[in-house]
Amino acid sequence: MLSISIRVCYNNPADCHMRDALGNAPMAGMDFHISTGAPMAADMRKGSGRKPQCAVPGGAHGQVPQMKYRKVYIRLIITYLAIFLLPLIINIVTLENISVSTRENICASVYSNMSHTMDMLDNNFREINTITARLTANSNIRYIATQMDEEDKKIEISKIQYAQEYMAAMQIQTFVEEYYVYFQDADMVITPDSVYLYKDTLRSFFRYGDMSWEDWQLMLKGHYSEQFFPERMTMQNGKQEERLLFVQSLVTDSGVKGCLVFPIRSEGVKNLMRDAYISQDGWAYLLDKKEDETILRVPAADGTFELVPEEILGNGRAVQEVTLNGRKAEVIRIDSDYLGLTYVSVLPKDYITVQINKDQQKLFLLIVAVLFVGIGSILLVSWKRGKRIDGILQMLFSLGSEAEEELKGDEMEYISNSLKQLIDNNAGLQESIIRQKPVTRGLLLERLLHGGEGVSLQSLEDYGICLRGKRMLVIAFLIGGPDTSEVEMYTGETVVYKQVLHQGLEPILSGDKYMCDTDMDSCAVICTLEDDFQPPRAGFLQKLEHMSETFWEEYGVRVRIAVSSICKDMTEIGKAYDQTYDMLTYGAGEGKYVFFYGDYQDSKEYYYFPVTLEERLVNAVRTGNVEAMHAQLSEVYQVNVLTRNISPTMMHFLVNDLQCTVFKVLHSLNNRVEIEEEEIYRQLEQLSRENDILLRFNRINSLFKYICDMVKAANKESSSRQAEEIEEYIRAHYCDSDMGLTKIADDFGYASTYFSKLFKELFGENFATYLERMRIEQVCSLLKKGLTVEKIAEQTGYNSVYVMRTAFKRIKGMTPNEFRKLNYDRKE
Repeated sequence: MLSISIRVCYNNPADCHMRDALGNAPMAGMDFHISTGAPMAADMRKGSGRKPQCAVPGGAHGQVPQMKYRKVYIRLIITYLAIFLLPLIINIVTLENISVSTRENICASVYSNMSHTMDMLDNNFREINTITARLTANSNIRYIATQMDEEDKKIEISKIQYAQEYMAAMQIQTFVEEYYVYFQDADMVITPDSVYLYKDTLRSFFRYGDMSWEDWQLMLKGHYSEQFFPERMTMQNGKQEERLLFVQSLVTDSGVKGCLVFPIRSEGVKNLMRDAYISQDGWAYLLDKKEDETILRVPAADGTFELVPEEILGNGRAVQEVTLNGRKAEVIRIDSDYLGLTYVSVLPKDYITVQINKDQQKLFLLIVAVLFVGIGSILLVSWKRGKRIDGILQMLFSLGSEAEEELKGDEMEYISNSLKQLIDNNAGLQESIIRQKPVTRGLLLERLLHGGEGVSLQSLEDYGICLRGKRMLVIAFLIGGPDTSEVEMYTGETVVYKQVLHQGLEPILSGDKYMCDTDMDSCAVICTLEDDFQPPRAGFLQKLEHMSETFWEEYGVRVRIAVSSICKDMTEIGKAYDQTYDMLTYGAGEGKYVFFYGDYQDSKEYYYFPVTLEERLVNAVRTGNVEAMHAQLSEVYQVNVLTRNISPTMMHFLVNDLQCTVFKVLHSLNNRVEIEEEEIYRQLEQLSRENDILLRFNRINSLFKYICDMVKAANKESSSRQAEEIEEYIRAHYCDSDMGLTKIADDFGYASTYFSKLFKELFGENFATYLERMRIEQVCSLLKKGLTVEKIAEQTGYNSVYVMRTAFKRIKGMTPNEFRKLNYDRKE
């Protein structure tokens, strides 16, 4: 008997079609053993030309049929084209439906933005009402309202000062810069920053629209409950801007004794209501349903604005198509149940039609591009895969096909059956696969613990891991610890320890258990559970603690055990393992070695002050942005005090963290701003002596505001020079197509949000408007020189002629060609 060994190799290991359950190709070839009898060997020695028999389908004799490339290619191309073209044809057929989906998407986007705006405003008004309740309940404010008259206010200054300090502690609002309380009997106003006792100061302090202080004083004697006053040009502390007012009466046992007035910046609310669609051709407004009055208006970019009739809004529909003065439009509305406000947005139908046409054009171009790329890719992939498949077929035919046999049916099925038969007849290869099974099983479990990407239930079951339809529990072990006896552990010992722990779970939990090594000194076990198991049930905790103590007594090694929450399916195993890892890493406690995630989660305590928020706070103070600084502190106060009501201990840690932020700010200024250190340390010392939470936050706010004021004073001196540098930069780079707010902000070393506000302060308009105006001026100049619109668009930073033409018509009211013709006619 003659035995011949043949090893079939491939140029690339990835070409091997024998892959494990993880999709890897661990073998670069296959071993085949071919046996022949003595007569065959003799014939070969005589040169008879007989071929050796081998264990492949198709017989053992005959000529080798040659496989034509064309047959393989045609089958692959037809298969790929069918798979590729079917969804493409469906998309082409449904192209007409894009108008409906685009309209729905635009309306949904506007509705989502309004819903977000409503939630933000409701939250702010909830905080305002909380402040109102606290001020009304304050003893000093109630005393001033009920006991103090015009003469007493000149004497009892301390009461007024205490009331002002209490108000200052709650001056953290997003849209409210400075609220005030008007007292009727004392005829005075107290704000968090100032006190106004006399008529002359009151007149210069506040004016609502064209109303004099005396007329406004009469208005404040009314009874108001969550009353809105429409937006007007309002003057407060010498600063004029559009504001709407939120007024609450100061109600005491003696009746109404004054009012709390919260001026709200209209522009802040408008910026929330403007989304990508409303800011272009649509408009919006805010309706007070109680008074049936429009309190805020957001006109379109061209100034268009029109109210929706009440009978249309009264039907309660969130999105509807209506006709306004012969013009079709989409009306989107949402109602606030908290304050009775209605948010209304209007999008003209012609604008939506333009967006639909744009989307259809983009989709059509995308389909054409995908079609060409897809067909090219199909031809390339078919050629490469066909060449490989044909090579494998030729190899199989050469091992023993009949002379008359021709390939019938699918080539891949033929290859699969051939390889299966080869494996069945090759004991060596079978043993190799059997040896690899534990390794592959361990890899599957490890990937399952880390998220389970690419792992299917079927691949798990192929390796004896049965999780289908079962609830599971992850139990993790960490071998060793700070109190472990001084016994050096070797790798072999830890392997034994893990096996002992795995076996120790058998009497504790019924069901299957699958162990996976996660590190040299740790492992995790996935346990399937009975239907009625709910950890920690009676005796489960005690059994795990007994296991840990027994391990310590017998081996002198501490073992910490972490038990996750129950997993309902395979996708939750990764999260469960993360729970055990967190407990073993951060849950160490003296004398405690068994952890359940439910108990561990309840025991955690923390305060809210993430790194990203701290960075925004540092950046706001470093640039002197008092408004942004107040916004960050407002978020810290709202989450920790109003929402979570953290413990005094956590509050102490939070205040210490904020003090560290003060020093980070001072360090970031890098001696650029002269700040008196004595004043900083004085305020920090006052902060350490405060016990009241509101007063502590007031001290912190004052400290940051002091640094902001110093930075603003230093920045004011260099603002003129900075404006010149920015203008020079824009003139040098307006022709860059990537010129934008983010790029220029990065080049000047600022955050984009801060640079946007800085630019508006320096130039009186936003950056996008300024840049577009400069570009259009250059377009006009180049049009006069006779350049083509394509060349002009390229030289002025526009990505396309269409974008340039749209911007030109929006600003100049005519197209570039019309402008060129008009200029030419004037010359003649």
